Amino acid sequence: MGASTSLKIDEMALPPTVALAASALAKRLEAGDRAEEVIVELAELGQIRQKGLEDHRTNGAVFTPYSVAEELVGEVGINARDIVCDPSVGPGVFLLAVAEHKFQQGEAVPSIIESLRGIDIDPVTVEVARITLQLWALWRGEEWLTVDHLIVGDALLDIPADWFGGCDVVIGNPPFLGQLKSETVRNPIRAQTLKEKFGNRYTAYLDESMLFLLLGVELTGERGTVALILPASLLGSDSSRLAREWIDSTLPLRDLWVGGRSVFEVAAVEVVAPILREAQSRDCRVVSYESKKAIQVPAVSDGQWSRLLAALNGTPVVHLSNQVILSDHASVTADFRDAYYWLAERVTESDREDVRPRLATVGLIDPFRFMHGQVQTRFAKQKFDYPVIDIEGDPPPKLSKWLEQKLEPKLLVATQTQIVECYADPEGELLPSTPLLSVLPVEETQLWHLMAAVSSPAASAWLSCIAAGTGLSQTTIRIRASMLADLPLPLPSKSWDEGAYLARKIQEETVDEQTCIRFGEVMNQAYNAPSEALLRWWMEQLRKKQP
Repeated sequence: MGASTSLKIDEMALPPTVALAASALAKRLEAGDRAEEVIVELAELGQIRQKGLEDHRTNGAVFTPYSVAEELVGEVGINARDIVCDPSVGPGVFLLAVAEHKFQQGEAVPSIIESLRGIDIDPVTVEVARITLQLWALWRGEEWLTVDHLIVGDALLDIPADWFGGCDVVIGNPPFLGQLKSETVRNPIRAQTLKEKFGNRYTAYLDESMLFLLLGVELTGERGTVALILPASLLGSDSSRLAREWIDSTLPLRDLWVGGRSVFEVAAVEVVAPILREAQSRDCRVVSYESKKAIQVPAVSDGQWSRLLAALNGTPVVHLSNQVILSDHASVTADFRDAYYWLAERVTESDREDVRPRLATVGLIDPFRFMHGQVQTRFAKQKFDYPVIDIEGDPPPKLSKWLEQKLEPKLLVATQTQIVECYADPEGELLPSTPLLSVLPVEETQLWHLMAAVSSPAASAWLSCIAAGTGLSQTTIRIRASMLADLPLPLPSKSWDEGAYLARKIQEETVDEQTCIRFGEVMNQAYNAPSEALLRWWMEQLRKKQP
């Protein structure tokens, strides 16, 4: 096979720990080691590289376990001679899994190596990917091959022109770089360049990984397959809506791989991999990596990807008429940061008899209940049992107007939840803190009817289908003010009237479970959604919140 392998490994280009492991493995392979366990050692080269990185959070460099890459490659269904690209190649674990998959299909090793493409911004990690694939070729093909199609560059800006439309499959794990944190926000020059490149699909708060998904579609064209691991929140986030809608009009979402929270050891984040390809049926396959559960659900459209995750979570599908929505009868607002800081300077501990406005936080809102004095809450880095607000005689004009609005009859809605957690404040005695949502009815007489609609099983299911996975787990949602404002309302009916009566009864009295069941039944009737599955799902979630 020519010169000694040790002379062909560019040890100066590799981290010392990786060079040492690669050289030792190369010598064994030259000596004829063909054990199947070699694949584990090849994948381990990337993990050795990751241990040498100082801060994965600022650059999004979280490498994928080989078992995850192997499973996702199997889900995608890569064929022999397919051109496969990983636009965030890292140490090459996905291309390694692709190479092994193709080899098992009978494709020749030189053909496999020639079919692989990869790019990464870190030159050292690219060299780790290169040596990994070269060692794989030595193991499977007994040849020391050059790997020509791994390059260094910013994938979103530096992809070679001949790669566009020339890839059959794009697969990988792009960097998760959210734009709400200073350490991962794009610099202004790069942000402007990306805006010019992606046009109206780009938004300021769009996670970097979603831009990679857009890039993947451009690389494969309308006849390829794209599967990239993303934060689950992007399935329903408002910032990625335009991108999702464009993708569905070009290369639609056809399957969803749900990784869950345990995929990455160094990044506890819920992840999914949308699988984009030409339509093969009217159904989508949704599969869980953790539970191995797989379901078939109707295909989604118009970027409504959260519906697939909601279906895996067991959320019933509801179809609500949007002739009248919540914003037609109420204003829905999320409080601003200045109000938080103003409250933080005036919150104080008190007791049940204090008549000053009570502070309401997300942790104090449960379905139909305000837990003030029953559970401890943390606010402004302090713990309180009975937090109240001490308001001075002449607040600043901006805060004075805010106080005037907030000390009115309203609904308070928690924003991180599995079902809607809503509490009515009919006397306007509570002051909410961000991120609570406030629903102020145009007419006070509508308060309990709106309470019944917002708290209904149908509302929870509708919101879950829109925003499954946008909360802290794949089963929780983060309710935005704009989302809640679009909630369809029932048409006037005796069922809705009874629902309003029961909502007030549940909040103000100690009631048994049958009253809650009756509330769910009549509100399902009000929404023209008399579903036993919907009622059962809602009651199961409600029981989890009961004392």
